Amino acid sequence: MPIDRLRPLPVEKLLSFRRNPDLLQQHRQQTDEMEAIPKFLPSRLLPDDEDAKGASRRMADNDEDALRLPPPRRSPVSMRNLQRDLYSPNQCMNALKVMAAVLTICLVFTTIPLLRRQTVQENDNLRMILLWNEPSQVEAPAHMECGCLVTTSRIHNDKAFDAVVISADHPYSFEGLGGVKLHPDFYVVYAAKKPLSSTQNPLTNFTLPPFNLTMTYRLDSQLIWTDYYFSHTNLARRLKWFRAPSKSFADDMPASTVLRLEAELLKKSRLAVYLVYEVNEETLPESLYMEELRKYAELDAHDNCLGTDDCSHYHFMLIFEPSACPDYVPPQMSMAMDKLMVPVLIGGGNLTNLVPSHSYISSQDFATPQDLILHLKDLANNPLEYRRYFWWHSIYRLRKTSQPYCALCSLIQQAPGGHEVRQRAYSSGFINWWTKYQCPNRSTTFL
Repeated sequence: MPIDRLRPLPVEKLLSFRRNPDLLQQHRQQTDEMEAIPKFLPSRLLPDDEDAKGASRRMADNDEDALRLPPPRRSPVSMRNLQRDLYSPNQCMNALKVMAAVLTICLVFTTIPLLRRQTVQENDNLRMILLWNEPSQVEAPAHMECGCLVTTSRIHNDKAFDAVVISADHPYSFEGLGGVKLHPDFYVVYAAKKPLSSTQNPLTNFTLPPFNLTMTYRLDSQLIWTDYYFSHTNLARRLKWFRAPSKSFADDMPASTVLRLEAELLKKSRLAVYLVYEVNEETLPESLYMEELRKYAELDAHDNCLGTDDCSHYHFMLIFEPSACPDYVPPQMSMAMDKLMVPVLIGGGNLTNLVPSHSYISSQDFATPQDLILHLKDLANNPLEYRRYFWWHSIYRLRKTSQPYCALCSLIQQAPGGHEVRQRAYSSGFINWWTKYQCPNRSTTFL
């Protein structure tokens, strides 16, 4: 008879058999395989058969009792420890984290269908603008910040266009316009940034142009369209008039602006620069005037004023503008002001109420190119007088039009206002708008 069969089992081991019957089966196999009591032991140590059988029966009864024992009860101390662990701050935080995770997952699955429906509704209500003849390097449509989709593709998801923009700055024709899907209240926009004297005449080949909205640099256009515009420092609205210049450079100017401008103006070391142009019959007046200027000063030519060589070390920028179209401001004027150079306009028209007074120099105020050069040299050597050309920084700001079609998009999105503008366009007529504007012929000489 194995020795362990004669020994009573501890209560803990019996309880372990109750919890895990596999341990009981394993224990039985181990005891069966154990070596019996050696025969060399004294007889008084050897149990008789009846004792062995009784011990075996008691062992079996103990095994059955172990299986029938109820689960152990916790002591009061153990119960207090358990409650303390359950209601501890760490356990509460873990429970809150689990609840937050479950709520987040439920919220995500709830909002996904709502976002999908909202996206579908936005696409249905999206306003479409077609650029008819604008050369674009971007083939794919691009969303604008103001809520309209501007594209050069004449077929886009079978959606109707609210406006068709025809740029007069590039060659155009109306061929294919009838095949474009249009909204019932659509606009055909006549757009131009260049002088109208150099654009295609819309009345040459068409008896009645389809334009019902004008978007040009002209102040009598329904929408004024330029790359740059002036506004107050704290408002982005385009200005149409300017006050008289201040007598002093720093009048009404914040101290931070004064320090910034003075630091930039101290960097200037060269007199004047101009952008290179193609020399041909059209640019002959510029070339003749440039030859006269070079007799009295050294002038530099640049391809552009971008990157590290931004031309900011020049006092002046020479700008040749042969046209004298009303309301037209040469783009180089804005570029020079943005680079903190004083523009010197050679040619051009009347810029009153288009740019702040005493912010540029006009060649029309000087009798000869020599007088102009002498005046520029005097200003470069007189910092106090030169700085006065930047007085407008105290109350005005030159802004770049980052989204050129936002004004058109806002007009399209208006409920009744767009119809009123369209009716005014039809009543006055595009033909009258075009013919009443007189743009003087190109200047053949600046001398």
